[in-house]
Amino acid sequence: MTAKVGRVDHPVVAVRDLEKAREQYRKLGFVVPPSGKHREWGTANVCIMFPKDYLEIRGVGDPTKFLAGLDEFLAHGEGLSGVAFNSRSAMESYEEGCGSGLGISPPRHLNRRLVLEDRTLDLHFETVMLEKEFYPGLTHANLCEHLTADELRQPGWLDHPNGALSFERLVGVVTDMDLAESAYNRLLGPENLRREADRIWLDFGEGADIELISPQEAEERGDEQLVSCPSNSPAESGEFFKD
Repeated sequence: MTAKVGRVDHPVVAVRDLEKAREQYRKLGFVVPPSGKHREWGTANVCIMFPKDYLEIRGVGDPTKFLAGLDEFLAHGEGLSGVAFNSRSAMESYEEGCGSGLGISPPRHLNRRLVLEDRTLDLHFETVMLEKEFYPGLTHANLCEHLTADELRQPGWLDHPNGALSFERLVGVVTDMDLAESAYNRLLGPENLRREADRIWLDFGEGADIELISPQEAEERGDEQLVSCPSNSPAESGEFFKD
């Protein structure tokens, strides 16, 4: 893999009202942990945990701080706003990416503070941002190394009443299949990409795969969000859970 990119670590869903979203996901049968805040950024979130991945629901906590594009996305609507790929070593991913000529930023440290009833969790990450040209069909993408992985999942957080265990697939929409194929070959390597006549599959050997489809296919599926997504190419907020 040209940037040491691993499986889908977690999708990010952008919402305007984090507390309202918490309640909606509870009604869908998910265990929703307490909300946390990124101390270096102005974003707040809740993370619905699964054994191998999780769903981050992100809102604005402090609009005066860096929001990683969240405010720009919310100006157009809510929904799937990004994907974080797992990285075993953010620095190694950065060095490999630079060596491959990728547009890739140095790792940034990120701390999410989470207040529980009996204690406070300080969760730490290293994040590597990618240039837009390397993730067509996805609104935003980055690499994430967990420095406190043992603290990430607490007892009871995986016991969802609806039986959900993981993500199975994410779906993105691209207008130029050849361009998308070239970009993901550079980012992931050809061993993780399969091209078909009307779609591209990104398969990491474990966890969720990513299906990239055409706008025509998205329209046939009944997607109504294409014109509202600010991206280098249209993106569909497709998420499928496995139980």
